[in-house]
Amino acid sequence: MSELFRKIGAIGGKMVNKEGLVSGAMSSVDPRVVANAINDNVEMMGRVMSYIDPKILADVVNSNPDFMAKLIKNLDAAAVANAMNRNQKFITQLIENTNPNVFSRSVNVVFNKIRKATYRPGLTISEDTEE
Repeated sequence: MSELFRKIGAIGGKMVNKEGLVSGAMSSVDPRVVANAINDNVEMMGRVMSYIDPKILADVVNSNPDFMAKLIKNLDAAAVANAMNRNQKFITQLIENTNPNVFSRSVNVVFNKIRKATYRPGLTISEDTEE
């Protein structure tokens, strides 16, 4: 099965590298559907990252900030973090090529997601440090 995922990842990566293909497709795709596909196939996404040109993906991200914000909102953070941690060079190059305004908007989505996941009303600092 891992060989199949490797081949699918290679094909997916080559498709993403065709300028305009992914960006054009994103205009008609529901970000929640894409997020669910990524969440269900994190291993494949990790493999796809090794075939994608980060500059081209950054151009796609820059052209579709609303899509990216909605996508990030629906991603399983733990699963995606695992794939990202195995592709740190790719992530660094992607961030370097992403428009700062688009990147900061995406980061704000992530921070809001973290805040909602960790916010515990009524908890004081002393309660948080007690064993």
